[in-house]
Amino acid sequence: MSAATHSVAVLGGTGALGKQISLAFLTEFKSNFHTVRVLTRDPSSAVAKELAERGASLVKLDESHLTRVLDDAFKDVDVVVNALSTKSSDATNQAVIDAAARSNIKAYFLDEYGSDHWINEFSGYEHPGWLEKQRIATETRKKLQGKKVIAVSKLQLKWNHVNIANSLSVSYHNVGVDIENNVYSVYGSPSQKFSTTAKTDVARSVARLAILALDPATAPKVPDNVRIAGATVTYEEIRDIVARVKGVPKGEIKAEDLQQHKEDIRQHPGENFIDYLRVVIGEGKADFSTTNANALVNPGEAFWKWTTVEEYVRAL
Repeated sequence: MSAATHSVAVLGGTGALGKQISLAFLTEFKSNFHTVRVLTRDPSSAVAKELAERGASLVKLDESHLTRVLDDAFKDVDVVVNALSTKSSDATNQAVIDAAARSNIKAYFLDEYGSDHWINEFSGYEHPGWLEKQRIATETRKKLQGKKVIAVSKLQLKWNHVNIANSLSVSYHNVGVDIENNVYSVYGSPSQKFSTTAKTDVARSVARLAILALDPATAPKVPDNVRIAGATVTYEEIRDIVARVKGVPKGEIKAEDLQQHKEDIRQHPGENFIDYLRVVIGEGKADFSTTNANALVNPGEAFWKWTTVEEYVRAL
């Protein structure tokens, strides 16, 4: 495939994950994309200006003129990456779907980038955020028939108080990893594996998937639902990494009753997303170690080295 032959539009391209996605297209994979349009509500922000300096074309996401703005932004674009905030209005989400359907884009990335909610088991008491994502995904695939629609699933966590570009989105502390007090609380078995991926690695994966989806030779290999796993660990392994890197005794592990926590969610559905996530981890639904597309997007780490948990601990 010839260099710099494609164009991409990134919705929410100045957000926490959106910025990293925009940067991936503008830097490491610049040779494949001659145009990177970043749609943002505030083109005057510092992040927007930084992206513009790197070559991005900024588009103001004016919600009072969504149809016109989106139609113009998607014109002559090959790929649309949706990285809008989960707080985006229903009207905005619908306008994006409709504009993508009207356009001549070849590939569209759903606003997913979370756990694989299709395999989570909370029948009758699902988290409303997951239900909404499923509704949007179903409608998008229906309206964008003939276009490649891709969902990227991964677990994305972060260390508290670490100011590094690879920071992850849900705090490890929230899921029971208390490094300051050297205590590790888990729903279920502390030897249960779960996978986690850094934002920059998610962004690189999106860019690579876009390249693969646009190449007729590799497009059939790109699944509709892609799982990635930058690192796969257990609570025991995190405790051991902290002990080794920080030179402290191995901390206490508190194993809590997984089924009781799941029953608590059933009794109080939709109240605490973190509890849902901790049950997902405990049930092994976040272990993508053997069911990921890492070899497709980054074979043999030929394009980048996946960020490890130890790197985060060393950065604390």
